[in-house]
Amino acid sequence: MALLPILAAPHPVLKKKAREVRDDEFGPDLAKHFEDMAETMYAAPGVGLAAPQVNDPRQILVADPGFEGEDGDDNKGDQLVYMANPVIVSRSKETITWSEACLSVPDYSQDIRRAREIVVRFQDAEGTVFENTYTDFPAVVIQHEMDHLKGITLLERSSRFKRNRYMQRQKKKEMNAAKGKPRRR
Repeated sequence: MALLPILAAPHPVLKKKAREVRDDEFGPDLAKHFEDMAETMYAAPGVGLAAPQVNDPRQILVADPGFEGEDGDDNKGDQLVYMANPVIVSRSKETITWSEACLSVPDYSQDIRRAREIVVRFQDAEGTVFENTYTDFPAVVIQHEMDHLKGITLLERSSRFKRNRYMQRQKKKEMNAAKGKPRRR
């Protein structure tokens, strides 16, 4: 398994809509990619990761809403799911608001209202179709990752003011980091 680099906003790949996984892409290579994405997610540490975040243009996500981070390894993998071509087939009218964070938008969180319960149809690494119901936090995680497949990050769900403020802070951090590096001649 390998750790994959995670792209940070405003990388242009994060704004693109992901394409479906083709029939010829299912199999052992996709299974390994799922495992690499899961390893990357756990190392970050995070509870979900979508393929565009690791510069893969396909509709793929991994999620483990039961993972509690480095200190919570006891529950690591308990709710791990690999999804290719996920589609929400139904969602509850009842909503839930959660303060969400994102591996591609470091040091940022935003309260987001989501459907409290969703039913998702997806394929595994071999192409087998599944349909599962997710409620509360697991539903939030899956919906967050599915946003990435549509080219939507937390910044797109934020006000223009909050988005601009975040981007200014990130530019300032980059400039300060660049100042600390020796110059090339």
